[in-house]
Amino acid sequence: PLTPAKMGKFVDGEVSVQVLENVRNADVYIIQPTCPPVNDNLMELLLCASAVRRAAAAHVTAVVPYYGYSRQDRKERSRVPISAADVAKMMEAMGIDRVCCVDLHCGQIQGFFGPRTPVDNLYATPIAISYFETRQLQNVVVVSPDAGGVARAKIFREGLEASGMRASLAMIIPRSRGGAGEASEIDLVGHVSGCDCILVDDMIDTAGTL
Repeated sequence: PLTPAKMGKFVDGEVSVQVLENVRNADVYIIQPTCPPVNDNLMELLLCASAVRRAAAAHVTAVVPYYGYSRQDRKERSRVPISAADVAKMMEAMGIDRVCCVDLHCGQIQGFFGPRTPVDNLYATPIAISYFETRQLQNVVVVSPDAGGVARAKIFREGLEASGMRASLAMIIPRSRGGAGEASEIDLVGHVSGCDCILVDDMIDTAGTL
């Protein structure tokens, strides 16, 4: 059954959470994407997990379709946090037993959780492929918007071909970038003239890259 929860804010902006039903000895699933407003949604997830743990829930699973703070998954320069790992530690500290995500920005995020907190990374590829099967596409090209997404684009192409749709692969290489999410000059590797192109990426923020 769907259990109601009351989410709000105190006058000073602090997040307020109350679960409105008894969850003692229950297996609880908290469904909460940490998309914008990222900080509020993340705090709601953490406090909700704390609330059901303190209410003696037997098992807590966090279903997080969008994993916020996933961009910083390693130290690319000095004196910066590894935010994706820090969020994982916060979830574990609040007593979350299992995490389910969709198309994580990078697979290594699963390794930021300890062995007692398994992570299921679900892929939306089968759903997207079933949609494209209903379209009358010709000369299909799967395009990766950057070098880091080539593996993802290849998996998507393999899925299309497994469903009987022939597809080739292309990749965009940014020569230079403007602001965050902007590619001011690009090179294109592959043939796309006269083709139906499918751009595959794991997240869209401003859509500047796409």
